[in-house]
Order: sequence, then structure tokens, then C-alpha cells
Amino acid sequence: MKDIEDTTPQVGASGAQNLPTVNPRENPKRQREKHGNDVPGDATIFVHTFGCGHNVSDGEYMAGQLVDHGYRITDDFKSADCFLINSCTVKNPSEDHFVTLVRRAKESGKPVVVAGCVPQGDPQGKEWSDVSVIGVKQIHQAASVVEEALRGHIVRAIDEKETSHAGGRRQVVREEVLPIVAETIPLPRLDLPKVRRNNFIEIIPINVGCLNNCTYCKTKQARGDLQSWPVDEIVNRVRQVVLEGVREIRLTSEDVGAYGIDIGTDIVQLLLAISKEVERTDVMIRVGMSNPPYLLRHVGAVAEILKHKNFFEFIHIPVQSGSNAILDSMKREYTVEEFLECVDGFRAILPSISIATDIICAFPGEGETEWEDTMSLCRRVQFPVVNISRYYARRGTPAAAMPQIRTDIAKKRTVELTNFFNSYETYGQVVGTKHWIWLLEVAHDKHHLVGHTKNFAQVLVDPAEASLGDFVEVSITSSTKYSVQGVVLQRVRPTKDGKGLEKITRSRLSSNYKIAATVGIALIISVAAMIVLRKRR
Repeated sequence: MKDIEDTTPQVGASGAQNLPTVNPRENPKRQREKHGNDVPGDATIFVHTFGCGHNVSDGEYMAGQLVDHGYRITDDFKSADCFLINSCTVKNPSEDHFVTLVRRAKESGKPVVVAGCVPQGDPQGKEWSDVSVIGVKQIHQAASVVEEALRGHIVRAIDEKETSHAGGRRQVVREEVLPIVAETIPLPRLDLPKVRRNNFIEIIPINVGCLNNCTYCKTKQARGDLQSWPVDEIVNRVRQVVLEGVREIRLTSEDVGAYGIDIGTDIVQLLLAISKEVERTDVMIRVGMSNPPYLLRHVGAVAEILKHKNFFEFIHIPVQSGSNAILDSMKREYTVEEFLECVDGFRAILPSISIATDIICAFPGEGETEWEDTMSLCRRVQFPVVNISRYYARRGTPAAAMPQIRTDIAKKRTVELTNFFNSYETYGQVVGTKHWIWLLEVAHDKHHLVGHTKNFAQVLVDPAEASLGDFVEVSITSSTKYSVQGVVLQRVRPTKDGKGLEKITRSRLSSNYKIAATVGIALIISVAAMIVLRKRR
């Protein structure tokens, strides 16, 4: 399965929607009239993002600033004048794909800008030593860096954690001077221009970094220690995107449960403030990945908030291993028993809640006893969503220096856990129930629209029955391991004047189909009659 930090199951939905229009600061045509044809703002930029929800949000912010400065955004590699590639360092394959794309971009001879966790965690990497770089806290400088790259300059807008003569951190720049940064780099504003991959779904980062130092993780090297946005800034962003027509908001970070510890607040206070902001709307909120140590103290309060009509009854709590010895070696800072306190606490208050988790197979030191502990935990909990990953040694992490498990054993354990996960039914109990859902995505098979129930079961709907952006009542008719099939009973859509909503019943939908069928049959009969008449003549 794929990485599920802020996830949907693997038969999930595509984010391929039309991009919203953002007004540029100055029209490129007017720029050409003033400055001639050599205007960077009149270029086409290929933007590609790898990785988690937080990375996706960063990529959307960078794309938004480019559009705001008059650039065109494309996913067509060949038509690009410049490449902006946003990276992920969670797993080796993601980093490998990033490096491959960077090499391909450099071979084109056009300017290349890289961003994200890979260059941030390894600023001196040889693959990006000769291209421009944007750090994870410098995404607000995307347009400036791209502009200089198009002018032939190499710019490194990144905090390399190098000590200057003043004793603070400095921002390293080649050829083009950018401002010196402070010891603590401020977070980018949440109200920056943004181009969403999906018009209906907003990803809001609520904090950057974390409080842990897991021995296998490179993300900490890139994102750093915990740094949270203020509650009021996040709520203001929620208010703004609701007015823009967003129907689903995903709260994301490296550890949502740790939110606010650095600024004297906590995740409960944030969620309560958001619930008040959206309570008069039908917008749905999804809470992202939360590690057990910080979520544990808030389980009861968070579970009560997830009862709210605007919140999905879904939480992603990565356990990584069912062995306390392995968790200690990972420096995860919790025990299996504490993890189960979280699971049991949520299920006691919300019996239907969906709890997703992550498992790392064959971490260094994992013997047969430790592996059986993990299998035992999975048998006990039977998670509806599991991200199963074979351990990869990440260069520069403490775990990479530990004795490694043989590859054949690692593969065997990964297959064993995958087979177990596929052996039990996930959504069978949903069949026969009715739910109101937003249809906000297109399935990867391109043949269904996708929505989610209150507990985040993925619902596939025939596009003949509704349209993207509709709020529909569905009856669940069947289920698979990763999704359920729904039939539309009622459908709500904006009125023609855009001032309200109208409900379209299934009977009305059926009558529309009958009218269309009648017209089609009449047309066929008419054409056939004309052919007969011509033959007689």
C-alpha cells in the first residue's frame, strides 16, 4: 500500500481537477509592453510534488505564488520553460523517484528548482548542487527563486543550519542575495496565494516538525523541531477557504497530536475553535496523523469532537511495531500498551471510528518474537487501513548503523502482514446503510466519483447519477476491501442563480433518464424512417 499520511485507500481518488483561477499581480502582456519579451513572469513552469499531505500543501502554495506572479503552471514536462520539483524523504523509493526526475529535468537544459524535505535534509547533495533550491520554510519565496532561475542564476533559499559569525543561522545564496534569516525562521503565512490540485479539498498545515527523534526518520532532519501556527491564523484560513467553496478540509502536519505544545495551547483547543467556525456549514474536517505520546493525553476530548457533524470519525495513529523492544530501539517514546489505550479509548466513545496505522516490517533487531508481537497486535485491532512498509536504511539516520535484517526475511514479513490484512472484511457492516456524502474526487479507474462516509469509508458512485461537487444521500449496496459501492437516493446541487441549493430526488433523476432514452429512441426511429424512404426512391 502507499504512504497514508493523510491517506485514502489505494483504490482512492485522483486529485485531477481543473485548477482555480488566481489573478496575477501584473498581466504578463502588460509586463511585455513595459519591459520587452524577456520577462520571467511569461514562462510556463512544470510543478510536481512527491509525498504526504503537508508536501502537497507546500506545492500548492508554491504554485499559487507562481500563478500570482503571472506564470503558467503545467504538468506537461515537454512544454515547460522551468521545472519546480517538490520532494519527499519519508521512504527511499520516493527519494529515488525525485532524483530521477531531477536528472531528467537537468538533461533538458532548462532551469531547475528543487524544494521539499530531500534537499532540506541534505543541503549539500550532489544532485542539486548545480540547481536552485527552496527550503521547507521558504516556500513563500518560490516566485522569486523561479524568476532568478529563469534569468540563469542559481539561488539557494534554504536554511542550511550553518553558523554565521553572529552565531545564528544564515540563508545560503549563490549569485543572488536574499535576506539573512533569523535564528528561528518564521513559518510562511497560511493566506498566501494557493492553487489547489482539487478545488473542493483544502489541506491546511497546522504545525511543522515534531518533538521526537525516531532513529529511522529523515523527515525530522528536514522539518526540524515543532513549530505551530497560532489558532486564530488557522481558523482564519478555514473561514477563507469555506468562502472559496471548499467542501473538505484536511488538517496536516508531521504530528497533529503535538500541535500547540510550543505555543501554550493544544490540539483540543484548535479543533474546538474550528468546529465553531464550520458548524453552520456542511464542510467536513479530517484530522491528520497523530503520534501516540501526545494524542494519548487528549483521546477523550478529541473523540468527543469527532462526534461533531463536521468531523470525520477517522484518525491516523502510526504504531510502527507491536514490540516494546523495537519501539524503544526506534525511540518512539510510547509502549504498545499506551498505543492500545489510544485505540480502545477512541473505540469506547466512537465504536464506528476508522483508525489507520503504519507498520514497519523488519526493523533492525526485529527477531521472530518481536515480529509475532506485531502480528498479534494487528490481529487484535484489525485496522481498516494499514500502511505496510519494508524497512529501508536511510543514510544519516542512527538505525542505518544498526545490524540489518536480511532482505528475504524482510520480504517474507511484508507479504505475511499484507496477506493477513487482506484476509478480513473491512466495510461489510456498512452494506445496507444510508449516508450523506460529498462527491469531491474522481476514482483512479476514472469510472466513478468518490465520497466518504462519516467514518471515512470510501464510497464509489456512478457518475451518471451525480456530478462532482454534489452533496448526495447514498445507499451502500456492496463492499470490497478498500471501498463500498453507493447508489444515489437524493442529490443536492447549487441552484442556477447560485444563491441556494436544490434537492433532486432519485425519481426525478430516473425521469430524466427516461426522457433522454425516449428522445434517443425517437431519434433512432426517425433516422431509420429516412433511410427507408431514400431506398424506396
